[in-house]
Amino acid sequence: MAATASILIQGTISDAPTGGRTIGPITLSSSSANGEVQRIVLQAGANTITTPTVPATSGCVIKLPATNTSVTTLKGVAGDTGIAIGKVTTLVLNWDSTAAPASFVLSSVSTQTGLVTEIVFF
Repeated sequence: MAATASILIQGTISDAPTGGRTIGPITLSSSSANGEVQRIVLQAGANTITTPTVPATSGCVIKLPATNTSVTTLKGVAGDTGIAIGKVTTLVLNWDSTAAPASFVLSSVSTQTGLVTEIVFF
């Protein structure tokens, strides 16, 4: 039996200058989820994350360590500018399993000694 995934994103924004807003529910799903977990201590500079291929992934959840003090940037390849995702956030990436990236890069300003970033693929 193939693994399945159902990632639910739901929330609210309140007291904003334009009022409140409900987000979701948004459901990201996969009928043949991967389930691989990669745990990595990010080093200073580019850290290439290889995406599992069997079964093909539909996305991942990146959870930075709660006590991290080093800004982490998501990049498609080591040379691009990327998007700073912060120090202690959780990020959900979703892609088409028929066009999953072979890899992506998490770049850290400094080595995150003793701190583990967890990446769960679905």
